[in-house]
Amino acid sequence: MLTDDIGSFPLPLGITRDWAEKNFRSKEYEEMVQRAFLMKSKYVDVPNYPQFRDMVRMFLEPIKNPELQDDAYLISEKGATIPEVEFVQKMRVERLRVCITGVFELYYREFGGVIYEDVLQNFAESVYRFARNATRYANVVCLSFDEPSLGVAPDLQPSKEQIERAYDFKLNADTQVHLHEPLFYDRFLETGIGIIGIETARDPKKIDALDVEALESAEKRVRIGVARTDIDCIISEFNERHNVNAWKSEDLAMLAIEEFEPAEKILERLKIAKKKFADLLSYIGPDCGLFAFPSQRSALKLLENVKRAKELWTT
Repeated sequence: MLTDDIGSFPLPLGITRDWAEKNFRSKEYEEMVQRAFLMKSKYVDVPNYPQFRDMVRMFLEPIKNPELQDDAYLISEKGATIPEVEFVQKMRVERLRVCITGVFELYYREFGGVIYEDVLQNFAESVYRFARNATRYANVVCLSFDEPSLGVAPDLQPSKEQIERAYDFKLNADTQVHLHEPLFYDRFLETGIGIIGIETARDPKKIDALDVEALESAEKRVRIGVARTDIDCIISEFNERHNVNAWKSEDLAMLAIEEFEPAEKILERLKIAKKKFADLLSYIGPDCGLFAFPSQRSALKLLENVKRAKELWTT
């Protein structure tokens, strides 16, 4: 059982996402990514590259760039690279997790819920090319395909066959799908995805949606979110309880995380997940990304608490 993180991370103080989008090829951005990755590495077994840019835009823009295309919505092999992965590789790290925005998320943001099969397959091949290029590095031990709209957007209703065709590939690494809702998880059981990831920290009932026997039969494992990432709610609850404004104080934000998401509470969720899934439980970590956290320090506090929960479990 390894710890990981979904990917997104707060920007350094004074840096905006607009700046990151415009300057992601710069030396300053490269160093920013490397520093944040090293911060995560202190607490996470398989840290994701720091995803500072918009998760859709960073993949959709190169896929749509005529200079990088083999066909409409089909990026060339040469163009299908992730700059942040290249930046992290310069440090010769031991383990790296690579988050790639999923086939259906990219398609949905561009076309909505009406699925055109030929276009969908070009998106699928583009996503595969990003993944294949990432796994040319031996230290990329996990690839995660982020599909937040599946089970959430009512007009996005792909069939089981469409999901199977979109994820009909095999890669030389652990392959996760990150789902915000477990509604469609069983449609991935006959795909190249090896690990089903769901968020359960904020809503523990979601864990009941996964059938252990079905997972075992399909030879799938799970990644379970054991730490809440809805920081707006955490801080709002803390503010109401203590009549303060933790948004204006990093120290108070840290106290809010420690009060509502201590290692002991995360350990309780870990025990529930381990009891249900046993050896199928391969990864644990925060529910979702940490971009909305008020600072990098506060995001690291949550990662530290997840690490401590795992240590408590193993001692």
